[in-house]
Amino acid sequence: MGGPTDPQQPGYPAQPIDPQQPDNPQPGYPAQPIDPQQPGYAEQPPPPQGDPVKRQRLVIGGIVVGALVLIGVVIWVLLNLLGTRPEPTVASPTPSATLGPLPRDTDAKDFQIGDCFADFDPNASKARAVACDTEHTAQLGAAFTYPTDDSFPGTNALRDKGREVCKGIKLNDAANEYTNLLQQNVYPSPSSWDRGDRRVDCFIVVSPGSTIKENLLEK
Repeated sequence: MGGPTDPQQPGYPAQPIDPQQPDNPQPGYPAQPIDPQQPGYAEQPPPPQGDPVKRQRLVIGGIVVGALVLIGVVIWVLLNLLGTRPEPTVASPTPSATLGPLPRDTDAKDFQIGDCFADFDPNASKARAVACDTEHTAQLGAAFTYPTDDSFPGTNALRDKGREVCKGIKLNDAANEYTNLLQQNVYPSPSSWDRGDRRVDCFIVVSPGSTIKENLLEK
């Protein structure tokens, strides 16, 4: 229950509420511009441009591409070096088919491994090459060629080289049918060496009066 009103206090008529005014109006102050030169206000750096994650990916991608290019260059250089490396000199010629029709007369420098010869003479500069399934007295089994710029090694060294060359010959089963097979070395003399002869040959031959009628080399 409220207390008695004081008849001595005058009343105040109610004031309409202005919807545009706040309930507790405060005196306003005009906005002041910020002076960047005044103390207490540090100039803010401009915001970073672009996506930092995207920029990081671009940097990593550039490094990867550069590494791949470098690896490619290294591989290309290695392939070129390997491709231009000179082939090692092969001293012994590989077996190959006889040139030209048989029979035919052949210079000693043109003898090929596997060639068969009728009436073979190791001291002759030529021999008659024939088919190996016909009668013959010798077959070239192995050969070695000295470099052209080598000096004459001496007769003993050439003889030893001839024995070494003959050890590399492999005979087939047909050779077992012959009991009179021999090895014959042919190597340069000092005079033939001066004329460019560098071959050391090893022939499979038979004793005088006998013949061979087949290939004796293992294929």
